[in-house]
Amino acid sequence: MKKQIVKVLPVYKERIWGGSKIKDYFHGNTEINPVGEMWNVSALPSGDCYVEELKKPLSQVFSDHPDWFQCETKEFPLHCTLIDPIADLSVQVHPTEEYARNVENTMGKPEAWYIIDAFKGATIQFGHTAKSKAEVIKRISDQQWDQLLNYVEVKKKDFLFVPDGNVHAISKNVLCFEIAKSADVTYRLYDYDRIDKKTGKKRELHIEKSLDVLVIPHTAPGPYTVKPERISGCNIRFFMDVPKIFTFASIEVEKKGEFSLDQFYFLTCIEGKGHVDDHFVHPGTTVLVPCDYGKISINGQLTLLLSSYRDH
Repeated sequence: MKKQIVKVLPVYKERIWGGSKIKDYFHGNTEINPVGEMWNVSALPSGDCYVEELKKPLSQVFSDHPDWFQCETKEFPLHCTLIDPIADLSVQVHPTEEYARNVENTMGKPEAWYIIDAFKGATIQFGHTAKSKAEVIKRISDQQWDQLLNYVEVKKKDFLFVPDGNVHAISKNVLCFEIAKSADVTYRLYDYDRIDKKTGKKRELHIEKSLDVLVIPHTAPGPYTVKPERISGCNIRFFMDVPKIFTFASIEVEKKGEFSLDQFYFLTCIEGKGHVDDHFVHPGTTVLVPCDYGKISINGQLTLLLSSYRDH
């Protein structure tokens, strides 16, 4: 089949902390309420995006058209999500590759967040203050979460890489885009003693597994931004490009631009509107560009987020 740019339809997820922006601003077409997450790129069994032109789920596109992706991995490598919280998300940690393979039979889950919007002085939970596992256990036992958890300030267009094994949580009213390895495994360390309205009970915690994988002490760097490069009419910020993890960038176009990348990539519109070649895009739209597709044209005033993966 000839390579073509195709539209990827999202999967919506109900979350107890979900807000209204996915429906109101990102054109979320769903009856789910509240909508906390919009899975823009997913081939997981729990949420497999549908590729409109090919009339098949993304997982099948990946298996049926390997020449579109040219990946050594047999598993679809990416998972991308728009996250709209009106309450703090649970404090979580993801397993390392080795632990995930041995215990969960899946890949590890490093992830990153791009801040789409945040109020002045907004913070997110990232890392901890403990110097030993014994200190972590004591803080948890004594419910001294304020003393254990570390918070960092974020602003619009910041980027934060969250390596697996690092404790983290998105805070309320911080609208963000998450790119991660394609694994549906999360260990919930703390959930503010919230009650799930559906079950009338507190949500399950995974203290033991969290402690198994938690990096101690916390050393990962905090959020950062980068200056844009002007290339063929596009203002491009290259935030991250690490083989076997992911590639991430933002592309801003004021009127007209051109872009190319040898590897496959997804483009998600988060602001403005316009066209990617012949595809009309607005906030919430995602398209897939196969590898070695060549140059694409971007017309309009819009911001696109690029998510990709390469083996080498």
